[in-house]
Amino acid sequence: MSAPVPVPARLGTPANFPSMLGVYLAVNAVSDLHVLVDGPDCALYKAHFVHGRHDLESTLLRADGRHRVCFTNVCARGVVSAHDGEIAESVRRLDALPGCAAVLVTALPMCSITGVDYGRVVRALAPELRGTVLDAPPGSLVGDWLDGYASALTALAKSLRLEPGRTRPGTVAIVGHLMDRNEADRRADVRELERLAAGLGLECASVWLSGGPYAELRRVEEAEIVVSLPYARAAARLIAERTGARLVEAPLPFGLPKTQAFVRALGEAAGRPERAAAFAAAEIRRVAPRFRWILPHLFVGRRAAFAGDPHLFAGFADVAADAGLELVGAVLTARAAHGGARDGVRVEHEPPEEDPETFRLLTDGVDLLVACHLRSLDGAGGPASRVELGFPSERHHAFFERPTLGFDGFAGFLDRAAEALGRLP
Repeated sequence: MSAPVPVPARLGTPANFPSMLGVYLAVNAVSDLHVLVDGPDCALYKAHFVHGRHDLESTLLRADGRHRVCFTNVCARGVVSAHDGEIAESVRRLDALPGCAAVLVTALPMCSITGVDYGRVVRALAPELRGTVLDAPPGSLVGDWLDGYASALTALAKSLRLEPGRTRPGTVAIVGHLMDRNEADRRADVRELERLAAGLGLECASVWLSGGPYAELRRVEEAEIVVSLPYARAAARLIAERTGARLVEAPLPFGLPKTQAFVRALGEAAGRPERAAAFAAAEIRRVAPRFRWILPHLFVGRRAAFAGDPHLFAGFADVAADAGLELVGAVLTARAAHGGARDGVRVEHEPPEEDPETFRLLTDGVDLLVACHLRSLDGAGGPASRVELGFPSERHHAFFERPTLGFDGFAGFLDRAAEALGRLP
């Protein structure tokens, strides 16, 4: 009879990955954007899952109390009465702060169900404000964290004064980059996306999001081609419709096959398919041989499991296949509607908070676990070789630019995985 499996206190569940966190990740990635949440003070405490925990470079919270995450502090009793005036006054105070270029207004479900028309409040306020005010539909705080991030980017796309006819030949914008923190790894991903475009002779006018100020977002109107990544399909489509740019839907370029597909899609849209094929082939010849000796010794035949973002999982499955790993299962911290199913692999979406079977899936006979930070695995056994990847990452932080995306990201990730597997006896 096998030993009892420890029951985890928490896995990747809806309670731990609410849509509010996705909104906060987006706000965190626009340096002078503030968010006002219509709700009680718990709205502020959720920022601690990002600031100083997942992102050591976060500016969501400030020592002087002028946080970029703010709340109306409406209570259960007050929410049933009209409080449009309190919302408007809170926006005015934020707008007056030095360094505030825009205010995003949204609401917790306990407030939105009362029928407050946040769009009307925002439209009435706009003429009197110094900066921009925008609203994300309250439904953005009902789904999961990926829904929240996508909703915030759509709200940003609607808020900008974009004009058709300002596109420049040979320029591209990449919309839907998950800038989940401002540390060096995500900055490196931005540089890698720009490098992929440059490899085709294209100028990258804008990456959404990249950690820059609100005003820089408008450079998206210069792009002749808008590349849509899976984190913000709706925002990319809206931008292309407003500017007249050509829209290209591409996969997240994590792993060699997805990066090749990204380059191929961009090359086709730019009318440079031969150049795209040549660039991708040269890049693979550059990075793949580095691992020819280590793969048979550390990777081939090992068993791997994954926990986290479904879009990263799609790329990791390719990386595992290329490295000779046997992928045995995955736990995805998002709704099934975001995808992630894979033939021959057991995949769980948002499992119950206490689920020994899911815990067993991530630990039993697994040599390499690639996962976001799950406290339920701390001190509970499981594989000695772990690579923390994606949101949230609380143990792994980046102090130099090593990307995850693109061809260099493939090499950077395998470098981390090889180090982890090297700890096995």
